Amino acid sequence: MQSAAAHTPGLGIELQRRFRASPERVFRAWTQPLALREWWCPAGWAASEIEIDLRSGGRYRIAMVRAGDAGLGVSVSGQFLEVRRPERLVYTWRWEGAFAGMPETLVTLELSGSENETLLTLRHDNFTDTGLRQQHRSGWIAACDRLDRAMTPPAALRDRPAAE
Repeated sequence: MQSAAAHTPGLGIELQRRFRASPERVFRAWTQPLALREWWCPAGWAASEIEIDLRSGGRYRIAMVRAGDAGLGVSVSGQFLEVRRPERLVYTWRWEGAFAGMPETLVTLELSGSENETLLTLRHDNFTDTGLRQQHRSGWIAACDRLDRAMTPPAALRDRPAAE
């Protein structure tokens, strides 16, 4: 007998987060390999490979390895369904080497704001299991914390008067 969770359509996550950076800067941080290397991986992990073909129909893959581990690591990959710079990004999400049996899910990012602030709304949909949904929710919160640190300049730079 299958669990009720396996038949629950539309299990998803929605998070909102403000960043002290323009929507364009946040969009670049989310879509450029060099920028992703600065914040994507959790502590103790490093991006071993990042491939991004940023266009509707293009594919992406972010591979990660645990620091000091010669193991195979894990990766997330998918396809961009919508790329509307800098306000919207929609892509599929599939794990390789982790979360065995988890179906492909869907991530939607919406960014709005000004030159100094961005409101990011992140939705991650189509989970079939509440436990996996909760793990991903925790992961996205931690990722947004890392992105916030990458987006926020050190206090000494932030508090210095702008050059005229």
